[in-house]
Amino acid sequence: MIREKAIRLAIQVTFILFISVFSGCSDFEYSPNQIFSKNSYRDLNAINLKKLGDGQQDDTVRFIITGDTQRSHNETVNFYKKVNTMTGIDFVIVAGDITEFGNLKEMQWVAENLTKLNRPFLAVIGNHDLTSRGRDAFQHMYGKLNYSFVYGGVKFICHDTNSREYNFNGQVPNIPWLKKELEPQPHVESYVAISHVPPTSPDFDQNLEYDYASAFSNAGGFLTSFHAHNHVFEEFTVGNFETPFVVTSAIGKNEFLLVEIVNNKLSFEQISF
Repeated sequence: MIREKAIRLAIQVTFILFISVFSGCSDFEYSPNQIFSKNSYRDLNAINLKKLGDGQQDDTVRFIITGDTQRSHNETVNFYKKVNTMTGIDFVIVAGDITEFGNLKEMQWVAENLTKLNRPFLAVIGNHDLTSRGRDAFQHMYGKLNYSFVYGGVKFICHDTNSREYNFNGQVPNIPWLKKELEPQPHVESYVAISHVPPTSPDFDQNLEYDYASAFSNAGGFLTSFHAHNHVFEEFTVGNFETPFVVTSAIGKNEFLLVEIVNNKLSFEQISF
């Protein structure tokens, strides 16, 4: 009798635990190796590009570029609060390394803060975002790794330059794709490139450095290639090419770049917050 009661009690406890777990599924803790949960953001780049529009009536393009939000939760909060006090900003771009370990929870923490910006925002993938299952998580949450859009007559070419994460296979960055994107097209007067790893970094495929710089230099109306990754501000050229390359400081350094394009002329300012 005692044994039977013990068995019945064990069954009841098991049933209660079962109901408790599955009736409270909204509080279920997902594995960091998952690429999405039912509450995760999806297609943020496409959603924000729709909000942005084409800017055909905008003769001055002003945007903010920053990068490396990894391990910088408090700074990311301060960042969006600072940006929200500024006027005349068209959009914000985060140039990679959204996360440190490429997991879903990190990516969602950052996205939750970025969605508090009062301007559309876009993201480019960084090398840390490609670790673990980060590539899949990024594609689910933001979209394509290589994409472009036109705003105010300027074509922005956002792309993957994280060569080391592909074992320097000669295909990242995708030079043929870049050249295609840089071809003349209607209603486009100038071009700007945005990616994470700059061509002078050891994480960039040095066998592609010349072709990369050459593609920009040979493109009519090309203005600047922006990057992050190094966590410090830099401005340089590659080889004999005059194309300017600019690296923004990390968001953890409480700094970003405010970029302005007027009449096909680009200028920028370092902003501290």
